[in-house]
Parts: sequence; structure tokens; C-alpha cells
Amino acid sequence: MYKNLKFLLILILILSSISVGLNCIFAQEDMASHVEYISSEIGPRPAGSTNEEKTAQYLADQFRNNGVKTEIQQFKYYSLNSEDIKTSYNVIGTIEGISDKEIIICADLDTVQDYLVGNYTAGANDDATGLAILIGLAQKYKNKKPFYTIKLIGFGASEDSFTFPLITPKRSHLSPDAYYQIVYLPYLVGARQYILTNQESVNKTITVISLEAVGIGDPCVVSKDYYAENDQFFVDFLVLNARFHGINAQKIDFFASKSSDGREGAISHVYLPFSIAQIPSTFITCMQNPNLTSGVHNSDTEIPGYLSINDNYENLLKNNKDKESLQKQLETVLYMVYDSINSITLYNQFRTVI
Repeated sequence: MYKNLKFLLILILILSSISVGLNCIFAQEDMASHVEYISSEIGPRPAGSTNEEKTAQYLADQFRNNGVKTEIQQFKYYSLNSEDIKTSYNVIGTIEGISDKEIIICADLDTVQDYLVGNYTAGANDDATGLAILIGLAQKYKNKKPFYTIKLIGFGASEDSFTFPLITPKRSHLSPDAYYQIVYLPYLVGARQYILTNQESVNKTITVISLEAVGIGDPCVVSKDYYAENDQFFVDFLVLNARFHGINAQKIDFFASKSSDGREGAISHVYLPFSIAQIPSTFITCMQNPNLTSGVHNSDTEIPGYLSINDNYENLLKNNKDKESLQKQLETVLYMVYDSINSITLYNQFRTVI
């Protein structure tokens, strides 16, 4: 009975939002060129590095060019790996809506280290593609006023592990359990910093969607990852809404990635602190022929180049055939996210009756 009611309400929401989706026109923003610039011109972006700072400034400039109110939040943290105090940045673009309730769409600024060779990746797919989608959204909302306020955030120092905040704000609007879980997260430093310094925003945040490696394959909405089980009604809504609009979206579990040499790495993303705070959240990634029966996904076949030095712009183009195809791939994800934002208003009204 519950499952049938849930499906019926999701269907009503999707049908109610179809006119919004059909009127959506793909952005004219050249997102593929943003991916190329970030991954090739700036290049590898270790947390706390000059290149990460350059990426933060580039993202902020692109937001401002599209009329988005933008701030760069600087923060410091201690890294056990380097035994050093590092400086990183969050880039926060605010598109003010009719309501002050917020929808957050986010990605990460820094890149991972390929531990097999010791070098940091150029991060074309992970996560220059996510940052390009944020820029595309800024362009889509130029001179538009959405119902909910939209925050587009590039989080810094997401990939640095074994870290501690230098200054920990006191608990105010978070529950004790959520507060201490977030404080002691070993990574996702920028997202952790943001929610701890903006605790008053938790009660007015409708949902959080983060974008991770969306440059190859079909959009996949993560149901569970290594650290969290996400709001299933919200995940189902995003998947069915995308499918209804012609996008081959999948619902997946993504506990770990597995490379050809057998290494496995636990997976989550920058939405996690918000999920811990009980905000309906998930992350979207893209995969080629994803294995829907497993929570472990092959980074060679399903997300080529993921978490390795092969994650560069040249290989991203090869996996999409050419730049035009990459642009179309990014436009599909942009369309899915943009349409989801427009539909979340109805979703938020209906989910209260579940």
C-alpha cells in the first residue's frame, strides 16, 4: 500500500511538472570549454594548492559573469598527511528566490591523488564536469528568479583525508549526534566547514544534490554509498522524473570503486554532511553500462579514468568521441538537474503527506 501510494505521488509530481520540463531549452554555455580550461590550463588541483585557489577564482568569476551573487569563503584546516596547516576555499553563488528556503547544487574544486603513481589527477571528469554544470546552471538562471533560493557551491579540500578543523564553531542548530559526526568526518573539509559555519541554514535547506564525474555515460542517482543511505523517496523521484523526460537515469548503490589492479576505495561525496544533518540529499554520477546488482563499480569500464591520472581532458574527449559529444553529455546532465530543481517545489509539498 505504501509503495503504491509513493509511486502514485511521484507520478503526479512528474506529470504536474512536465510543462516546465518541455519548455526547458539547453543552455548555450560552452561547458566543455570550462572542463578543458580547468583540467588542462589549470591542471591538477591538490587541496590547499595554488591551482585549487585558481579554480576557486575561476568559478567565482564565471558565476559573477552570469550575474550571480558570489562569495569566496576561506578556511584553514590541519592535514595529518602533510603535517601542515592548509588554506582552502568554498565558492558560494546565490541565486535569490521568492522563498528564502534553499536548494544546494554542489561539486568539488580539488582533485584526488593517484596512489599507484603518486601524482594528482587533472580531474577532467572528477570534477571539472561537475563545476561546468554549476556554471551552466548560473547561465540558465541569469535574469531569472526561481521559487526557492538556489546555492551553487564549489567545495574546497574535499579529497584531503585525515584532517581536522582548526576552529570548530559551537553547536547551535544541529542535533548533538549530527554535529559530532560532521566535526569528526575525516575528509570533505569544505562541505564540513560550510555546514558548521552555517548551521542556521539547515532548517531552511530543502535538498542537496552534488555532482561527481558526470562526463561519461548515463546519469546515476546514488541510493546508498559507503557512509550513507539516502532518502529513498527523493532518489526515486529524481530517477523517475528524469526517465519521464527521456533521460536514461539509473538508481544505484555506490559503496566503492574498483580498479583493474584490484584496489577498492570507499565512495561518498560532498553532500554527505548535509545527509548527516537529515536533509534529503544524494549525488549524481554518470556510468557506462553500470552494474545495477553491485555497489562496487569498475573504474576502468563503468567510469573510465576515475580516480586515476587517466582522468584528463584528452581521455574524456575520447570516451565521448569528440568535444561536441562531450557538450551534449553535459547538457543532458544540466537538463536533468535544472528540471529537478523546477520539480522539487512540488516534490517538497507532496512529501510531507508520506
